[in-house]
Amino acid sequence: MFESAPNGYFVHDLLVFHGLRKGCHVSKGFLIEPADLSAAAPEHLNALQDQLGLLLACLHDRLRLQVQWFCDSDYRADLLHYREQTERTTDVWTRRCRNERFARYWQAMLDRQLRRQRLVLFFSRKIETSPAVMATSPRQQAHYDALLQEMTTEFEQLQQLLANVFPAARIVPMSDADHYRHCSRFLNPSLGSRFEYDPIETFDSQLSIQENCWHSEAQGLNEASGFWMDGFYHSVLVVSRWPRATHPGLVQRLTGLPLLDYNITVNIESLSARKEINREEKAHDRLAGDFASEKRLSLLTAMEKKQKKIAALMQGHTLPFNVEYIIRAWDETREGLAAKTAAIKNAVNGMNGAQYLVCALPTTAKKLFFQSWPGCPWGRYTHRKLYAETRYLADVLPFSATFTGHLPEAEALYEGNQRNLVGVTTFSGSEGNETPQHAVLLGMSGAGKSVTVCDLLSQTEAF
Repeated sequence: MFESAPNGYFVHDLLVFHGLRKGCHVSKGFLIEPADLSAAAPEHLNALQDQLGLLLACLHDRLRLQVQWFCDSDYRADLLHYREQTERTTDVWTRRCRNERFARYWQAMLDRQLRRQRLVLFFSRKIETSPAVMATSPRQQAHYDALLQEMTTEFEQLQQLLANVFPAARIVPMSDADHYRHCSRFLNPSLGSRFEYDPIETFDSQLSIQENCWHSEAQGLNEASGFWMDGFYHSVLVVSRWPRATHPGLVQRLTGLPLLDYNITVNIESLSARKEINREEKAHDRLAGDFASEKRLSLLTAMEKKQKKIAALMQGHTLPFNVEYIIRAWDETREGLAAKTAAIKNAVNGMNGAQYLVCALPTTAKKLFFQSWPGCPWGRYTHRKLYAETRYLADVLPFSATFTGHLPEAEALYEGNQRNLVGVTTFSGSEGNETPQHAVLLGMSGAGKSVTVCDLLSQTEAF
């Protein structure tokens, strides 16, 4: 079934697809943890919409963006770091409190009771040059080194752009190991429940992405929609119609589902504003001719809409894009997959009348699965692309991640209100310049304020 999947290599913390020559492309991922806006005021949601508009404005015909959102229950690295800190403590009570908390959260992770939303942005740059046909091996190597250095510099500039556009977000550029882990988990869903195993143990930089990461064949399901791969049944949906009206925060109906094992991939291609203006002008002229002969007021209204769109495109207030919005869900049983797919369908329809298309044919599911490959938004299957503009595209982008606080360097761990874990530190700042953090604890009598403070002091005693 899968005979022509994208392929490439992990090179210098980049994903190089199909080679380093003209027509191929190089991608780099960035792990993003934006501020939690699930209960934010409208002004903060509107600010996020403006920030996403600035992000979309940086795209051009040689640079595309892929937004990958997914959720899992993986807190393995953070919990193991917490346990390492516990083993270095000497106080018996502190070790007892921290070990109890570690054991409880580790078991919840194994039982998949925890949930963590993750967001990855892949910028993908098209290569415009090729080495000389008759170049010697040293000259070819010099060309490749210069090209990789150029791409590395450009992605560093994009990282700075992200930091400027999203000052409150945590932005981490992905290394080869991060790219490998992400691709492995994308192609092997069974790794989502194997918390004792780190895929990086089998990484070989000399092998391609497929050889490194794709360890299971896939089979189309003729009697049901989707395909079977790595012990799971998969279904693929695409958004086929945008909502009638959008507002910031609308996509939380889709990303906030109490589910695991589904992801969203959005491929964004920038279009030429001039070509879109010419197309709208031709449509306006046709409407004007029809109105001159028929005098229908509905045609006049349509002409006014065209005029407003042309003005917005001319003034740069809006930008045109082609977008693929792909949702993939998987489960070990067909019944479980059907329940997840039904919940996703209801969430899409709940976004002010947005519409979906379920890919029942294995060939269609195959092509869209290829389109959602990490870091590869240049697929040739264009039949499910939708025209979009800046404002409403920003509203439907799955730009969210679970709030985790200071989880990587946590001194204390607590449960969040979304089945997540939150890390707490009592000091903040670079090493040697730490400052104590102020805190306030509110609650009615008997709510457990004293118990909470006791627990915090017990967990952080070693620090």
